Amino acid sequence: IFMNHIAEIAPDPEMLMFGDEAAKDERALIRKFGHLKIGTRCIQRKCFVQGKQYSILPILILDGIIAYNIIEGPMMSKRFVQFLQEHVLPLTNPYPGP
Repeated sequence: IFMNHIAEIAPDPEMLMFGDEAAKDERALIRKFGHLKIGTRCIQRKCFVQGKQYSILPILILDGIIAYNIIEGPMMSKRFVQFLQEHVLPLTNPYPGP
């Protein structure tokens, strides 16, 4: 049903852009859970590492990534809107444009 609604709004798939935010820091690869035999404790000793966090925001179209932003820290709404205004909107045409 959702895809039908999108198809009504944007009949040409080349009209669509998608953003997918991700974040990475030094803890990204640390597991929070483990699997062992019943009755056996899971023990993991690691140094606590916070590290720097990076937020990655690519904008995707059918041909691949057309714009991206990598920043240190979380992606806040002001930074997101600024990224859209400076890097994404210049790549668009007014609807229903050529």
